[in-house]
Amino acid sequence: MSEVAVIGDKNSIVGFSALGLKTYFADESEDVREIWSKIEKSGHSLVFVTEPVYLKINDLISDDSVAPIVLVIPAASGSTGVGRSLLKRVVEKAVGVDILSKDEES
Repeated sequence: MSEVAVIGDKNSIVGFSALGLKTYFADESEDVREIWSKIEKSGHSLVFVTEPVYLKINDLISDDSVAPIVLVIPAASGSTGVGRSLLKRVVEKAVGVDILSKDEES
């Protein structure tokens, strides 16, 4: 089984299957939550999720969990900024300062 999985709507993730990644197509909240449960049990080490999917399962994802690592990517319809804000939070926690915000004093 592939160690990398991708969850999202078909238009956003269909290309990932060509790369050999396990893709899970889901649009409905119930489907996404059920798929996440399967992924947790399957042993995937890395999971890409589209921003809309993340918003439906963020309460199921533990910040303290080592695996699977969850990376939030924009959907084909565009970015909502969720992925960037999560990355900003993680980097700030690791580095101790916010290095990703644009300098507004320029």
